[in-house]
Amino acid sequence: MTPRIAILGAGAIGTWAGGLWAGAGDVTLIGRPRVIDGLRGAALRLSGAPDPAAQPTLSTAPEALEEADLIVLATKATALEPAMAEIARHARTDAAILSLLNGLDPVRRLRARFPERDVLAGMVPFNVVWEGPSTLHRTGAGTLAVERHALTAALPGVERHDDLTALQYGKLLLNLVNPVNALAARPLRSTLLERGYRRVFAAALAEALRVYRAAGVEWRQVGPTSPWVATQALRAPTWVFERLVLRRQKLDPTSMTSMASDLAVGRATEIDVLNGEIPRLAQTVGTRAPVNARLVTLVQEVEAGRRATGLSPDEMEAQVLG
Repeated sequence: MTPRIAILGAGAIGTWAGGLWAGAGDVTLIGRPRVIDGLRGAALRLSGAPDPAAQPTLSTAPEALEEADLIVLATKATALEPAMAEIARHARTDAAILSLLNGLDPVRRLRARFPERDVLAGMVPFNVVWEGPSTLHRTGAGTLAVERHALTAALPGVERHDDLTALQYGKLLLNLVNPVNALAARPLRSTLLERGYRRVFAAALAEALRVYRAAGVEWRQVGPTSPWVATQALRAPTWVFERLVLRRQKLDPTSMTSMASDLAVGRATEIDVLNGEIPRLAQTVGTRAPVNARLVTLVQEVEAGRRATGLSPDEMEAQVLG
């Protein structure tokens, strides 16, 4: 039987996944009118991947969840509570949930809210940006990973794993750069070409690895560069970093992290489920994570209107590392 797949929160990542999987199932994209209306005007196209084998059904109504066998949750973590309410209100009780949200906390919360359902973790190691109302472009390397299940068995373009926790912890290490980029308020590649910003990211990364070790966390590398190598290369002169790391990342010169985009338009960010995970984990083993805690505070101050973005490399080093 062809599975019925509903993508709840069809932004860039969700629409990309829906297009990728449209030939393997009956896919419905559920999103905001500004996204769905743009998709109605032309066929969905995926830059850097085969175009969809079939065009997804489009909807702005959560009632479209009613017939889904698999609900793919692709909202921001900040929208998790209302998304769970829509699932509880409209989805069948036997529908499985696949989370593509950043961080580890969303899957914990989904499993606590829906203990009777199969809740599966997913991990997207790359970024996706809109190139037009119906064209999406993938930036960065890696393959979308999902937990193994009867409903994910036929999904194309994915890696399947029995347990995704180690990969999620590995992806979290990459996401620790998000507040650095957001506070710098410039493209990610431009941010990483400044040694001062890199020193802050290196400190956040090294601190997370120390906390992981103290907590006995098992993690797997995500992306082409080892985090252990990255902590050293980030501190190196720019020409060394560019040669050893940046060229392998295949970053679009204009792309920014989602956190930077959120702060730029005044939206709440995912800082709590990203860098906020490190101080919480540190507390469980009686240690501290002051670098990541400080980055959380700075982003929250911007969200509250008490601080502006656009910190220079020197200002960010002074604010975070002292």
